[in-house]
Amino acid sequence: MQPLRIVSTSLALLSLLLLLLSLGSDHWRVNNGGFVMGLWQVCYYSICGKYTAVSDYVGATRAFLFLAMIAGGVSSIAVITSFFRSHLGPVPLTLVSAVGSFSAGLCAMIAMAVFTAEKAVFTAEMARFRPPGPGQPITFSYSWSFGLGWASFPLFLLTGAVTMFIPKDPSS
Repeated sequence: MQPLRIVSTSLALLSLLLLLLSLGSDHWRVNNGGFVMGLWQVCYYSICGKYTAVSDYVGATRAFLFLAMIAGGVSSIAVITSFFRSHLGPVPLTLVSAVGSFSAGLCAMIAMAVFTAEKAVFTAEMARFRPPGPGQPITFSYSWSFGLGWASFPLFLLTGAVTMFIPKDPSS
């Protein structure tokens, strides 16, 4: 077996796992008063509720993360399949995997950048949910789900780069 193919497969699956954990969890932003925000629901201490209206930036983040998930899934399937056959028609499966990984990385980067850029909207949402007392500013921080989303971005790019260096099969 080729070591680069094994490394590429491991990176593809790890990147996809981090992206799926990030997408499915609800700890994207937290504040100093028990407020937790995810892409699918908001929680105040342990009481959670679905969004009644989704902000544009949350919708865009969801959409680009779904595109990244699809591209990452294609990349993972292609690199796993490349252990058994080298081409899908005239196209090498390693090329399909590399393009899928680079596409997933780009979509994940766009999603995370959109979410990062909307600090003012989030602060307004928190103020509606729990207005601050006098002299008590609303502060927030990003949480572990957000970090996993950002971590998947360079891992997808690294996966694509490693996949590009997998040697061609002599039988192809």
